[in-house]
Amino acid sequence: MRFIKILTLFLFISSFVNAQTAETLYNEGVQLRTDKKTREALEKFKKAVQLKPDYAAANYEIGWCSNDVKDYSGAMTALRKARISWSAIPKVHFELGYAFEKQNMYDSAVISFNECLRLKPDYSLAHKQLGTIAYYKEQYSPGLQHFKNYIQYAKSEISDYLFWYRKGFMENAEKTFTEAKESLQKSLMYKKDYSNTYLELGFACNKLKQADEAISWYEKAMELDSKSHIPYNGIAEVYRDTKKDVDMAMTWYQKALGVKADERKACFGMGYCLNSKGKYSEAVPYLQKAIQQESTYTAAYVELGYSYYMSSKNDDALKQFEKALAMNPKNENARYYAGLVYINQKNKTKAQQMADELKVLSSKNAASLQEKINKMN
Repeated sequence: MRFIKILTLFLFISSFVNAQTAETLYNEGVQLRTDKKTREALEKFKKAVQLKPDYAAANYEIGWCSNDVKDYSGAMTALRKARISWSAIPKVHFELGYAFEKQNMYDSAVISFNECLRLKPDYSLAHKQLGTIAYYKEQYSPGLQHFKNYIQYAKSEISDYLFWYRKGFMENAEKTFTEAKESLQKSLMYKKDYSNTYLELGFACNKLKQADEAISWYEKAMELDSKSHIPYNGIAEVYRDTKKDVDMAMTWYQKALGVKADERKACFGMGYCLNSKGKYSEAVPYLQKAIQQESTYTAAYVELGYSYYMSSKNDDALKQFEKALAMNPKNENARYYAGLVYINQKNKTKAQQMADELKVLSSKNAASLQEKINKMN
């Protein structure tokens, strides 16, 4: 009996000493982390957990430090342990979401970040990471909303150039070009040698019909990366779409092809310009090359079909339009030109079908096609 009492007392004292030692190690780890000695801090926290496995605070710190040293698998393991008793602590869910995100486990990351926001709706970094995931997944509208929330809740100036670049990229994708330009210029404030920012600025300015400024941004991108074909294509598009100078556009597309032979956008651009000049047979091989480079290049199929239509190769034209519509059932140009082919073939029923489908799509081309159909005998 006495032995049992002594053993019980020993176990109690041992447990108390271990707890005290674990807490001491934890406090030492916190100080090391404060001093930015992350790896040393991590070792202290791990020793604390060895003595006290359910030590939630130490497991959280292991997760934080592991994320910091890019051991995301280790972070995930520790944070799951911390989450057991700290399920109502927002930062646990944030760090776990971050570990998931860095391992490209986006669905799990989104769940964790959303749980963080459920507990603390103004947790700014959770909004930032959700916006970043949306950027990677090309979900631009919800991504921009999260980025706006991040700006609203951030407690200090946002100096992350990639944040502003991604925001500008998504705004370009959503066709809010003025906002894109503002975001991208903020990105430049924090990093002036990131060529992608200049490319997106060129794109935004071209869409805003600011042709000369667009060219200047593309030229700066070219200075940073002379081996990239993208700024050459960008300048070509400025001349093609904004300055309406087809010959200069072709000059720049040829420069792009000089940097990267058979590049799909440059080939498409050449085909488009040659069609504009009425050189339909010359356009065909360029457009065929564009399709060889990207088998799902819908616009190239439409443009190739147009080349055939203008060359009176009606059956060949229809095949291209059918391929374009198979890839993009809402494509308006493919329907319009197919309607013109059917008019050439005196097939009023099929032409009317194209016109009716354009009306459903609220296409500006519907009235024009309908007028031509009405004149058929």
